[in-house]
Amino acid sequence: MSWLKTKRISTFTKKPYAGNPAWVVIGADISVDERKLARLARELNPISGAVFVFPGGDNADVCLRFFSQSEEMNFSGHSTIAAYIGIEGESLIELVEPTTTIRQKTKTAIQHLDLRIKNQKIERVTVSLPVPQFISTAIDVKQIARLFGIAPVHIVNTTYPVNVVALSGCADIIVPVESRAILLNIEPNFHLMKNYCNRSRITGIVLYCLDTIDDRNTAHMRYFAPSVGIDEEPVSGGAGAALGCYLVQNRLVPVEKMNRLVMEQGYAMKHPGIVYVHVYREKNQINKVTFGGQGVVTFEGRILLPQD
Repeated sequence: MSWLKTKRISTFTKKPYAGNPAWVVIGADISVDERKLARLARELNPISGAVFVFPGGDNADVCLRFFSQSEEMNFSGHSTIAAYIGIEGESLIELVEPTTTIRQKTKTAIQHLDLRIKNQKIERVTVSLPVPQFISTAIDVKQIARLFGIAPVHIVNTTYPVNVVALSGCADIIVPVESRAILLNIEPNFHLMKNYCNRSRITGIVLYCLDTIDDRNTAHMRYFAPSVGIDEEPVSGGAGAALGCYLVQNRLVPVEKMNRLVMEQGYAMKHPGIVYVHVYREKNQINKVTFGGQGVVTFEGRILLPQD
C-alpha cells in the first residue's frame, strides 16, 4: 500500500477557510495511472481541485498535474499557489531569500514562478503566464444573460464589451455586469452553461463589475467553469489574470507600462480572496502577465493511493 502526504491549503488568502481551497498530494510516482490520480481527487472532494506534485527532472524544478472533480486540467491557478505553500519544508525545492525563481512543468508548458521568501517561509507565489490572445467571435448577450438569470440590459448598460480571452490553455468569456448587487444575486443555470461552453469551446465565464467591496481593489468578479467540473470557483488566478488583460486591452483602467490590478472574488460563496495581477505592455501590446497570491495550510495528513 502507498500512503501519500496530503495537505489542504486555503489559497489567495492568509485567513484559514477563506479563499479557494485545494488539496496538495506529495509523493506519488510520476508513472502512476492518471485514473488513480483522478479517483483520488474525487475522493478528496475539494470545492474545485487537487494538485499532484512530482520532481521536475532535467528541464524543470517541479512537475504539477491538476484534477477537478471530473477530469485532468491543463492548468489551475489556485492549485499552483497551493502546491508551493504545500511543499514548503518538504525538501523538494531550495528556498532562497528574498526571491526564489522556479521552473514548473505542467500538462501544457514550462512555466516560471517567483516565490517571495522571508525567514524560509513563502509569503507570496507569483506565476508568469504566456501572452494572452483576444479572440474575435460573436457573443449573443441575450444567451449569456439567460445562463445567469439576469436581464440583458444589466450587461448592455455597462457599455463595456463582451470578449473572449485565451490564456494558459483556457479560453474564457469576460462579461461586464451593471452592479455588484446584480452580480451577487445572479441565478446560474449550470446545465445550460455547461452545454453552452462545450458548444462554444469555452473553458469558463467571468462575470465582473468595477463596483468593489474594498475601494483599493480594481474589480469584483465571479468565475464559472462547469464544462471542466467547476460550477463556480471561489477565487481563480487564471481567470483573474484574463480579466486583468481584458481591462487593460479595452482601456477600462488607466493604462500604464505595467498595470498592478487587484481582483476580489469569492464573497458570494463566503470564501473571499484576493488575486494580484500585473499586466506589462510594450509598444502598445501586452507582452507579459502574472498573477500572485498567498496561502495557508488548514490540514496535514496522509491518504491511501487507490490500488485499482
